Amino acid sequence: QHNNTNNNNNNNNKVPAAATLASQILSEDSTFRDAEFQSMLGGLCSSLHRTIRRGLVSILDLDVLCQVVSVLREERSVANKSPTTMAAARAVSGVIQDAQERLIFCANTALHKEVVRFKPTPADLNYPGKFLGEKPKAAIVIEDDKRDSKEPSSTEERKEEVNDPSATSDPNDAVAAQLRVYESWFPPMRSVLRILSKIFRVVEPRVFEDIALQSVQSCTKSLKEGSIYILRASGQIHADLFLVKHLLILREQLSPFDIQLRSVERQLDFSEAGKAVSRFLANRNRRLFSMSTENALITLLREGVSVQESSVDSKRDLEDCLRSACNDFIEHTSSSLLGPIAIFVDQCKNAVGSGSGSTDVLIKAPFMNAVLVKGVFSKALENLEGALENVSKQMHLYLENTATQSILMKPVVRKMTRSLEEARRFVGEVPDGANNWEEGAKEEVLKLSEAFETKVKSTTSKHGTR
Repeated sequence: QHNNTNNNNNNNNKVPAAATLASQILSEDSTFRDAEFQSMLGGLCSSLHRTIRRGLVSILDLDVLCQVVSVLREERSVANKSPTTMAAARAVSGVIQDAQERLIFCANTALHKEVVRFKPTPADLNYPGKFLGEKPKAAIVIEDDKRDSKEPSSTEERKEEVNDPSATSDPNDAVAAQLRVYESWFPPMRSVLRILSKIFRVVEPRVFEDIALQSVQSCTKSLKEGSIYILRASGQIHADLFLVKHLLILREQLSPFDIQLRSVERQLDFSEAGKAVSRFLANRNRRLFSMSTENALITLLREGVSVQESSVDSKRDLEDCLRSACNDFIEHTSSSLLGPIAIFVDQCKNAVGSGSGSTDVLIKAPFMNAVLVKGVFSKALENLEGALENVSKQMHLYLENTATQSILMKPVVRKMTRSLEEARRFVGEVPDGANNWEEGAKEEVLKLSEAFETKVKSTTSKHGTR
């Protein structure tokens, strides 16, 4: 009993001591303020940071890294609200920076592999076969020997995408239809938009804009190279529409990011270094140890090395490339629809130019024979309906928006109308009786020309409202 009484007394003495220690450590708002305790928390959080950092280095999945950054940002905002968890907030900030660095590295690596070093297979450039549901043909691809065997090749990734069961699901399913549209995009552009959409909210704006600028430049270059291949494989109209379609999509998909895609590149120019060194060696009174701007070494650097600045504007370059692609489509399509009339107009222009503006050469030219000219317009009118149907079909295949089709076709019709007016003007300059132009021949040619123009305008307006 005596021992129990002593134990109770000891316990009673410890309670005030513990309360006193707690009052020293805890502030009025029940947060820890002891310097040694905060130092211990800082050490624990630093160890945790180093451990997590080693794990981040092995992550290759962009989605996982993006989720890490997003979740840790929320945790940091919660930790910053209490002085007790400030050490944890600092550690979380360090982890976020490490995850962002790893994310930037993986994004650049993926863009370099899937866009800059992209080597298309015939299946990747199977246009218009992709829109028609044709199965891609098997292609033999020689892989880089230096590629890590653990990394999947871009060809394997694209094969998995093509064999995705979602692509063969119910055609009435809107999601499946959207996936098919997505799969029809050129792989480099698909990769650029996919990666940019993932990292948009999880990296700093300036870093994102720099990555976007370089990736858009590489994507535009890859699209141009792809159109050249399609030109050889499928024809001019497919190459033009392929480029117009993808540049329109690229511009549209980049607009939500609200970025300028503009930067200033600086490079050192050593073109004058040789002359500056020669002057430095020839100067016998050079002051090497002078503490002024007349110091010979400073003068050598100032005269021998200069900084060259150049402005890079990927958005402007994208607009210029799109404008050029549209102009090429207008030029090629109008010439294709005009057929022999376009050749006839060019021959007339060359004849007038060779005659220093005189029509004598034009009147006597073999191609200006009345029978040949009438045959040119007759043949063009005969082939017009089939050519218009083909152009309309291909435009509906590549461009889903009828407004875009109408915008592209209007300048084509205007250009054709101008060419027909020039053709009628050249025919009108030939006097009656010259080069088999008998009475009534001009009227026949003019009627054919007017019929051609009427058919073009009526057909294009009808297809434009389809």
